[in-house]
Amino acid sequence: MFAEKANLDADFLRKVGPVLREMGFANEKEVLKEQALLLILAKINRYRTECSFYEKKYGMTFTKFATMIQENDSEDFEQEDDFLDWRFAYETLEDLIRQKREIEDA
Repeated sequence: MFAEKANLDADFLRKVGPVLREMGFANEKEVLKEQALLLILAKINRYRTECSFYEKKYGMTFTKFATMIQENDSEDFEQEDDFLDWRFAYETLEDLIRQKREIEDA
């Protein structure tokens, strides 16, 4: 993907530059940064919604639910499946929030 930047030839940049400036962007980096943030925010919203669904369903945070699952001796396949889905959403959300901060600081 980073090699693609080399493919942004002078002719392309000359054509796109004025359009980007009309839209209020100072340069190509600013556009890429904003677009990356928009993509990450959309994913953050998706995984935040999924985490919120499970928080409402079980009336607790993921951390409390994970502790409950680990301490529970009985097998509840629905809870175990929800735990795996919730853990994926929770960990992905944390990672996306970290990536968002990194891009904001870039």
